[in-house]
Order: sequence, then structure tokens, then C-alpha cells
Amino acid sequence: MLLTVRCTMCKRTARYWATDLMKVVGPYHQAHLPPFKCGQCKTSEYLDIQWSLPSARELAEGLTVRRPVRQITKWIWQNEKT
Repeated sequence: MLLTVRCTMCKRTARYWATDLMKVVGPYHQAHLPPFKCGQCKTSEYLDIQWSLPSARELAEGLTVRRPVRQITKWIWQNEKT
């Protein structure tokens, strides 16, 4: 399955494989809710989600799909009085 997320405000579109999203957002994330906020608008209010099964022709023509590369873990620091 392919998930196409389109922001109706800024017209940005991104496609994700369902198996990749399951690794990132977890298996219990509801399919009708956006997995992320729009990278440009910084809101999920205007996101439109569509699921599809890409045809062999679409895959042969070179469909652009966003894939996870690596997970980055960062430390959060705070000041404490001793």
C-alpha cells in the first residue's frame, strides 16, 4: 500500500510505503490521521490522505516515494541547581 499525503494549503505532496510508516509511527496509528505535520506549513490541519495500490506502470515509470534512512536520537539537556 502507498500512502499519499497532500497539503491543501501549500500543495506539497509526499508518498510513503505503509510498511515504512508502520516502523516510524507504530502499528497502532490510525490510518485516517496524518502521520506527520506538513514540513512547510508546520500543521496537520490541511493534510489530505489517500491510500492506493500503485500499478505496475506507475512503478516502472519511477514513482518517487519518501523512505526512512536512519533514526536520530538526541539528548535533551536542562540546567539543575545543585
